Amino acid sequence: MRFYDREREIRLLKKGKRIAIIGRRRVGKTRLVEEALNPITLFIPAEKNEALVCKDWLEEIRERRYIPALNSMKEIVEFLMRENEVIFIDELQNALKVNPSFVYDLQRLLDKYREPKVVVTGSLISMSKKLVQDYKSPLYGRFNYIIKLRELDFKTITEITRDLGYSFEDAIILWSIFGGLPKYYETLEHFKVSVLEFIEMMFFEEPYPMFSEVIMMLKEELGKEYKTYFSILQAISEGKNTLGEISSYLSTKSTNLTKYLSALEKEYELVIKRKNVFDRGRNRYYISQNLIDFWFLFMWRNYTKLEKGELRFDKNEFNSYIGKKFEVLIENLAQNFVPFDVIKTGKLWGKFKEKEKGKDSFEIDIVALGEKDIAFFEVKWENLSFGEAKKELEKLREKANAVGDKRNKHLVLVAKSVKGKEKLNALVYDLEDIKGIFGVFESKGKVP
Repeated sequence: MRFYDREREIRLLKKGKRIAIIGRRRVGKTRLVEEALNPITLFIPAEKNEALVCKDWLEEIRERRYIPALNSMKEIVEFLMRENEVIFIDELQNALKVNPSFVYDLQRLLDKYREPKVVVTGSLISMSKKLVQDYKSPLYGRFNYIIKLRELDFKTITEITRDLGYSFEDAIILWSIFGGLPKYYETLEHFKVSVLEFIEMMFFEEPYPMFSEVIMMLKEELGKEYKTYFSILQAISEGKNTLGEISSYLSTKSTNLTKYLSALEKEYELVIKRKNVFDRGRNRYYISQNLIDFWFLFMWRNYTKLEKGELRFDKNEFNSYIGKKFEVLIENLAQNFVPFDVIKTGKLWGKFKEKEKGKDSFEIDIVALGEKDIAFFEVKWENLSFGEAKKELEKLREKANAVGDKRNKHLVLVAKSVKGKEKLNALVYDLEDIKGIFGVFESKGKVP
């Protein structure tokens, strides 16, 4: 698979002398550094002692150049610095398990040898931030650039899926599950199967490869209290988004959870916190990474079935999940669907003044705010007939009127497909329209 969408990071890598890269597993850190710089890579596995790590390093280096027999990680790195080699220390945080003093050794070497280019990476977000950004760390202030390597954006995912021969709908499904983690698109390229076959093979068929992949990463990141964090993340994945809902789901006091939710948000960056579109009401928590969200909802929640080899693909539940991620995608693209400048987007919960059809409360998928305009979105991961679309717009109009905002109101309906959409008195879009925003798919992809 060709390299995608890392031009800025490549420029910084080539420009800087000392660079730290922080990013989750499978986001492409190692490939980025090795393709951009062709360095000598020194990988630190957490499971080995220093002697074995040094043995591996010496073997790796001898494939590239001469190096004498050296007995410590410090000696090897110092030799390469004296030789002015480009050095890449992969998974630096694991040094704390192999030999904690190496972090202090590295600090002294960076101060002593100013010329060699040194790049370090870390996959454990909380620990890596402390190593390179915390003023108490010996490595604080030693790096020209600290790159937070994010997942690839959705436009890039559409390019990848197109190049692999898949459709725009496939791109949405893949992004909803794997987000912008390049590794899994490379794996899909290798297997050359349909998207649904690939998802079933990775999550719902023995030996369930994604179960061990994600649980290992999360346990390592979250540490000894991972069970508490897992319980909170499972609750959020099942739609328990407020502190009260989460605490009720876990049968515990809200005060027992606040420090964990704060850590998940700020230290581990696994959840995000949002209020409604007007910045009012209760905070609501959402899992920030699609893969983690999907894993908790479909794998961890069904751990007993998985242990028995009985985990099965549920099409209805699957489509419901994709629908929620489709809402996230449309919110990110909201500016493309309305005839005014969008200042802010978000969800909205409210109550009817008079009970409508037995319901007194409502939720609006997306609200887009402008200076003089406001747009209300209904988003459906469905193929709608003309009649179904008309009913959805009528319900949306009732909700919009209940909001009582004095700005000019616009109704927006987005679905997989809508029959007769041009006859509807609203802004109506389907996948063909959304595909045009990206200008990537000129024709339908070819699913293997």
